[in-house]
Amino acid sequence: AFSVREQTDGLVLRIEDAAALNDFRSNSFRDSLYEAVDGRTRVAVDLGGVDFLSSSGVAILVGLRRRLDRAQGKLVLFGVQPVVLDLLRITRLDQYFVFAPREDQALELLRPLPTA
Repeated sequence: AFSVREQTDGLVLRIEDAAALNDFRSNSFRDSLYEAVDGRTRVAVDLGGVDFLSSSGVAILVGLRRRLDRAQGKLVLFGVQPVVLDLLRITRLDQYFVFAPREDQALELLRPLPTA
């Protein structure tokens, strides 16, 4: 349903099964997703394979963002398809999430700012 890859600048989470993300009965998907980011502060989520977002999918993404906020972390969504981006715009969640076109740009946004 999803894969996890450790990168220097953060964790890359790739949603491979849009149906699992959007299935309101699938608490196990949500729980394992949250478990994968537990203790992390920098996460990039690849939504390239997601061509539809249900209210359940939206709730999972919002929940993920809240978890990272509590940990003073950062979440970047990348590869978001236009139809999904439109939905996030309509629900005004485009102001809640940080977006990047590609993985390298998402990881760049996750990098901690250099402290002078």
